Amino acid sequence: MRASFRKRNLSHLVLILLLCGASNVAAATSGDADAPPIDWRFEGGDGGKPEFHTQFPKPDFVPGVSGMAWRSDGFSSWVSAPLVLNPARGFSARAWVALESYPSAYEAPADSIIPASLLQQATRESGFDISVDAFGRWGVRVSTNGGSIRLQAKETFPLNKWAQVVASYDPASGEARLYLDGQLVSARKGSPAAFKPSTTAFEIAHSWRSAPMGVFNINGLNAAYDDVQVLNRAISAESILADFSSAAPPPASRSLVVPQSRFAADLQRPQFHALPPANWTNEPHGLIRRGSTWHMFYQRTPNGPYKTLMTWGHMKSDDLVNWTDLPIALRPELQTNDFGFDMKGIWSGDVVTGPGGLAFAFYTSVNHSPGFYNPGVSLAISDDPGLLNWRKAGPLIDRTGVKDFRDPYVWFEGGEAHMIVGAALGSSGGLAHYRCANLASRSCWKRQLPLAPFEQMDVGSEIWEMPVFVRISEDKYILEANPIGGKVSKYGNPATRGVYWIGTWDGATFKPDSLQPRMLDVLPGHLSPTVERDAGGRLVGVGIVDERRTAEAQLRAGWAHSFGLPRVWRLMQDGKTLGQSPWPALEKLRDAASAIDVGLSGSGERLAGDLGRMVEIKAHFGSTPSTGHYGVTLAASSDGAETTRLYYDADSHEFVLDKEHSSLSKDGEGPRLLRGAYDEIAFGKPRDFRVYIDHSIVDVFINNAAAFSFRIYPTKDDSTHFGILSTMPLDARVEAWRLWTPQKKQALNEIWHVVRCSRLSGLWMQHYA
Repeated sequence: MRASFRKRNLSHLVLILLLCGASNVAAATSGDADAPPIDWRFEGGDGGKPEFHTQFPKPDFVPGVSGMAWRSDGFSSWVSAPLVLNPARGFSARAWVALESYPSAYEAPADSIIPASLLQQATRESGFDISVDAFGRWGVRVSTNGGSIRLQAKETFPLNKWAQVVASYDPASGEARLYLDGQLVSARKGSPAAFKPSTTAFEIAHSWRSAPMGVFNINGLNAAYDDVQVLNRAISAESILADFSSAAPPPASRSLVVPQSRFAADLQRPQFHALPPANWTNEPHGLIRRGSTWHMFYQRTPNGPYKTLMTWGHMKSDDLVNWTDLPIALRPELQTNDFGFDMKGIWSGDVVTGPGGLAFAFYTSVNHSPGFYNPGVSLAISDDPGLLNWRKAGPLIDRTGVKDFRDPYVWFEGGEAHMIVGAALGSSGGLAHYRCANLASRSCWKRQLPLAPFEQMDVGSEIWEMPVFVRISEDKYILEANPIGGKVSKYGNPATRGVYWIGTWDGATFKPDSLQPRMLDVLPGHLSPTVERDAGGRLVGVGIVDERRTAEAQLRAGWAHSFGLPRVWRLMQDGKTLGQSPWPALEKLRDAASAIDVGLSGSGERLAGDLGRMVEIKAHFGSTPSTGHYGVTLAASSDGAETTRLYYDADSHEFVLDKEHSSLSKDGEGPRLLRGAYDEIAFGKPRDFRVYIDHSIVDVFINNAAAFSFRIYPTKDDSTHFGILSTMPLDARVEAWRLWTPQKKQALNEIWHVVRCSRLSGLWMQHYA
């Protein structure tokens, strides 16, 4: 349901924090004939009575050019008000805008995408529309009695900075003008003609023409707005420059945050797992360590919880636990007026440190050409220590010799670079293999003979995705891939999941010890890991744990998908099995004061405690029966209406995930009962269960060796209890801790600061209460 709000009803704790000590901006005097009919400063008392539309409980407000600014969410929010303009006087419209990303669009040729509107009061044949499209092309359309005037800026609209945009039309001269940051960027003068206003509402961050895609509209705007004005007259260039020069906008990074209040009531959104601030994400890739800092690049739609026109998101961490969001690293672009080699999306790939310490990003680029590197593997290079700035070098290879391909993975060996790319070979999925002796040459990549006998290794798929190939011990390598299509489907058997092989590598051929693939996880739900070594040489993997709920539920949530917890990879003692254990730094999340340590015996289901929706559980079974089943209950409500059961079936040697009563919601997708084979010989009889619950995501480690992750969506406020279950009498000990993050502790300190601040500033408490 869409909610609308008046500013006078605002009650926003974070807003008070940011405003402490600030001063209000008065509305224009209503009796002034030249007073702007729209004058939104987002400080209270705004002229033009703004109405805030959003699907979330409250509109977002952030630091602005002066005081506060309004923050759009990219897909559901906009601001509107009635507006009556005089055809004989013309108009001027201006606003400060900080754009995080260009709007989304259909994956279609450039001339057929539907742009988004920065500011508009328009229909197809009336009013004005200042718009920007998915490639940053922007301009204004003004309707007059003499026809439409269209102005187009030569340069793309700036991102990640505050910019002032102004459009005006003077009926007396017939001239339309477009300004950016006080400077004229386009103008057109025709015959004098009256302005042809629209009778619709004036709106910001909302187009007069929607772009539907399933349940979503994909041409919203992900931006912050401040000082929005519409005047009943054309204003002079001198006035525009003076107004721009009088402002001192802060860094846009302060304004493009997503306020915590947006998801404060969301029972499903993870808190200590890595994920973008909002909207849609998918495969992480290119996990790379630069000194003591980890960088992770990942698939992202920054404008909504849907998938189209992929970009590469970017986050960094010092410990793989607490992450900082950074600006988008790579986005689709045009090299000509209507074509770009990656215009259809920046798909998955890999980031590596190459010669001279430069960072090389190899990614799958797609476009609308029948033959020009579509799909292709393209390269971007960064000499920026923070990996914020990238220079695209262009396409390197195309899919010649394979039916389809995507997702390169690159490593260096013997003075050469090797690249494997997930491929469709025609009769099965597999890999294409390339070598390059000189990265300075884009034409150096040469196709090699097949890396391995893929047709014999495949699971009936159409194509492999997101391959990983890395040394796992002194003399063994691991090849991991994610087969999809063909007989493989998300909820089918075989299910979409990561598989791997252990074997030897001679520099040209990988010889698996067994052609039969092993499952990366005991149960499906986690896939497409990216890997990197820490300073001590340990191999760390981070994958995606995708949604198991409907598109409608993802729309209501405003975000989709999350990354799993970091896992340490190692080769087990048998020399043929991958072992996975939780990253040691995760222990810093524990709240020691909340610790529970209890011994339980007997059979049946026994609750051990309640530590909320973020908890780490360690259950140790001192005795393990040879028949029946035993395990843990998770996210259980006090009345038993919601309970997730995870147990080991000792008779079938399988782990069972029972989600039959996991959620009262009807939004879930996929099977509610999952079973996965467990290798007792490799991993040992399951005695130690280590379980991390973070709202809707659960990561499980068995005996510090086997791993899997999955999603649950409990709806009751008290679905926070946990315990053990067994069909046979046994003794168990359960330790558990409530989990926090430094960011959450910081948020508590900020709330305390707000309380102190509000005592000193009764004016703001009264104004926004």
